[in-house]
Amino acid sequence: MQFYRQFILSTLLFNFVLFSACEQKRVALGADNEIRIICSELDKEVLGEVLAAIFYDTLYTPQPEPYYYFKFSDPETYDNLKDQAYVVVGAVNRDPGNPGLQLLKKLLPEDQFRASSTNDPILFTRDVHANKQLFMIMNTGSADQLMAAAREKKQWIRKQFHDQFIRRQGRFLFGDDRNTELEKIIKKEHGWSIKIPWGWEMIRSMPDSNFVWIGREMPFQWISIHWKTGIYVKNELTAGQYLWNWPKNHYRSVQFSDYHFQLKNTKFKRHNAWRVDGVWETINEMEAKGGPFRSYLFYDEENDRTYHINMLIHNPGNDKSLYMRQLDLIAKTFKAVR
Repeated sequence: MQFYRQFILSTLLFNFVLFSACEQKRVALGADNEIRIICSELDKEVLGEVLAAIFYDTLYTPQPEPYYYFKFSDPETYDNLKDQAYVVVGAVNRDPGNPGLQLLKKLLPEDQFRASSTNDPILFTRDVHANKQLFMIMNTGSADQLMAAAREKKQWIRKQFHDQFIRRQGRFLFGDDRNTELEKIIKKEHGWSIKIPWGWEMIRSMPDSNFVWIGREMPFQWISIHWKTGIYVKNELTAGQYLWNWPKNHYRSVQFSDYHFQLKNTKFKRHNAWRVDGVWETINEMEAKGGPFRSYLFYDEENDRTYHINMLIHNPGNDKSLYMRQLDLIAKTFKAVR
């Protein structure tokens, strides 16, 4: 609790400094899988290592893809980049000629510059130069101190970035132009609901098999939902077997690869669930397709149903991690009708 009180205090002080001028702001620019790091060449390696210790998530597509790309820029570009969505300004090297250090001294009043460099080297706030923006400062003369602070605050920082991703992407995915007609049809026919973005359509609906498949093209993003009455999965072994065999029984032309097939226990909203991440591929080699997938398998006690929500992406030659995170947001709008 002491850590969080101190961290909130630092955040409030930082807010006070940077919000001293009130101005009309536009929505922050940039992709939601890019973190803009503004520092000198002297600090690039250290800050990169510290941020990598915080943001280490990787999606195998099958090639590894990070959830966040680090985009480094010189301090001289600050005015041009300060309205990006995710901004980190930092300096570790105390050389008076370090342009990153000079920038921090301009951004922070002298007393807070001294306090952060010795006590709390990571400062955090929102909407400094644009709306829906995260802004973080890393200020210390010790790389070890910065790394220790990053590890201590890692989960808190990760949550702030994830929550911001939800806020920004939610506006795009779940605006007024959602496919509400398809949402109503699914709810009426199958007894559950899910938010469906604009451009998505029904691919396959099989009421007799309790199977629904929806998606979009360019890139290909697909979600399918299957359910059975009763508890069908009670432990890790049966969960793994169920999920491994599932695509052949329902997609028929798709199978999961054993490459980075990762099964773990997790939460899906309020339910205990099994989550599996991995790579899918077509069975027919003449029409070779593939990409990353994710599944959630859980039992709903109130409806006495076991649900399986599966997500597939096919976007050859292009990034996929952002689209998988979008699919995860859509999947988590799922709600069983009571």
